[in-house]
Amino acid sequence: MENVISDLVNSYDEGGLTRRQLIHRLSMLTGAGIAGSGSVASAFQANTPAAPAMQASTIDHVSIQVKDLDRSVNFYKNVFGLPFLNEDKKTKTVRLKVGNSRIALRNVEPFGAVDHIAFGVAHLDKSSVAERLKQQGVAPLETGEPLQFHVVDPDGYPIQIISLDNR
Repeated sequence: MENVISDLVNSYDEGGLTRRQLIHRLSMLTGAGIAGSGSVASAFQANTPAAPAMQASTIDHVSIQVKDLDRSVNFYKNVFGLPFLNEDKKTKTVRLKVGNSRIALRNVEPFGAVDHIAFGVAHLDKSSVAERLKQQGVAPLETGEPLQFHVVDPDGYPIQIISLDNR
């Protein structure tokens, strides 16, 4: 496995892979369990789309569901030094800054769950991206917001796509 990872990193360093392709292929190693199952290159090529539907440039935020909002806020502030960003009392959500990203703590059941992960995309052309997603067999889910929508990954995790242009 170490040789496979080393080969992927070397290929990236030599310009044979884009950053996105490197990350995608490394994540597939853990998810697909392909070590020992034949050609690594052919396994990745079969699962890599010719052109991505969009280029995510950041994790905008991760939203997790917590039982005790105050306790969780204090934990993330005290243990990780995350500063308070804002609070939405109506949705029982507190957001904390993590570098240029955020973590959203939501007081909703089921507790201890990742509600969703949000990727930030610069210059998001929603209709164009939605069409490319459909061509790849991925159904975009409308949120009613002009600069965002959701998709669901193969394991059922909700992924929010957010335009970075108005952040």
